Amino acid sequence: MTQQDLREHLFYLINKYVPESNRSDFFECILRDDVPVKGILANLNMVKDITLDEKDGDLLREIYFNFC
Repeated sequence: MTQQDLREHLFYLINKYVPESNRSDFFECILRDDVPVKGILANLNMVKDITLDEKDGDLLREIYFNFC
């Protein structure tokens, strides 16, 4: 998984699971040169408003495996 793939996957997860009013902080972090993946995923878990589906859970595990 490349940095570009990481960013695309994080944007997808944020757009799907985070309420619109909380997204801007996530987007700013994703666009940084050094994406703080652990922090983004921890905050995603705290603010998501629905449970991850199985496919997205697999994507999340892949992100953790490659970047954490």
